[in-house]
Amino acid sequence: MKKTCYLFLLVVTCLMACETNFDVNAPWKESAIIYGLLDQTVDTQKVIIYKAFLGQESAYIMAQDADSFYYDKDDLEVIIYGVDNNGDTIEEIELEYQITNNRFNSGFDTIFSTAYSVEYITTKSLDQSLTYHLYVHNVVSDYVARSKTNLIEPLNINPGFTDEITFFKNNEYRSHRLRWTSSAFGKIYKPFMRFYYYEKNILTNNVVQKYKDLSFSQMYSQSTSGNQNMEIVITGENFFYFVKNSIEENLNVLRINAKDLEDGFTEYDYWVGGIDFYFLVGGEAISQYIQINNLPSLIFEDPPNYTNIENGIGVFSSRLHAESIGKFLDIQTLTELSNGELTSELNFIEP
Repeated sequence: MKKTCYLFLLVVTCLMACETNFDVNAPWKESAIIYGLLDQTVDTQKVIIYKAFLGQESAYIMAQDADSFYYDKDDLEVIIYGVDNNGDTIEEIELEYQITNNRFNSGFDTIFSTAYSVEYITTKSLDQSLTYHLYVHNVVSDYVARSKTNLIEPLNINPGFTDEITFFKNNEYRSHRLRWTSSAFGKIYKPFMRFYYYEKNILTNNVVQKYKDLSFSQMYSQSTSGNQNMEIVITGENFFYFVKNSIEENLNVLRINAKDLEDGFTEYDYWVGGIDFYFLVGGEAISQYIQINNLPSLIFEDPPNYTNIENGIGVFSSRLHAESIGKFLDIQTLTELSNGELTSELNFIEP
């Protein structure tokens, strides 16, 4: 399955209910709202570009009409240039205009028109060694906005540690330390753990695979130079309460913690893996944006006070998806999952 880097910015000044009257004879300077996160680990790069609002109706009313904040197809020339350490342009990628049916999912669906969404995209691969410069040119008005970003280098997760995870041993909860080394050009780190399991309905014999995600607080590295040792501690209590609270009790199903079942539902090798770890890493600019605006995640719901767009508003930065997969729970943890006080009613099969 192809992964897509969804890039969007929802920036509107005082949208909620206030009437904003403009003097149409007053001087006005064009300013685009731009958001883009380049990620070499996904197949498609997207940049979202909006018009700044200008009109005599309230911003709320104007935002219901997609034409009031999207540029027309032929208005913009959107290019990213790959520049090497000598300042030479190595590649030039022109982004294509695309209308999709994607809906905004950030609490602003009732503000912005959702009839369609406009994105500027490319499926060309990015070069880790290059710095990427964004160039946005309105060919009608000759307006130009610029920005640039480095790509985040690969993330080293859990160097030198076993794939076996222990949350319960010798009749007591144990903690697991998820460790990684910060990446060059990375600043903000958002990890989560994916718990896979299969369910078999004993009435129909139907077997389905499911998973639940346990998210952790985002962390910031001290710098963007890389090689900083970082970690989060996942306690056994936290893990078992997560499973208990995430999965509903059902007397008609049996469950197994596994990612792949090849030898049937009742006989399986627990060491083939039932736990994956995933990371979302953000660059310096997106990190500053989040911290300045005191946002809890990479989903934006408030107008920014920070921008790194020259002659515009918004953020152009980098993002990286990383993973450490194929981890598995040890025998004692799986036994506690089956028989323990917190999760015994979930009908996990004892290994």
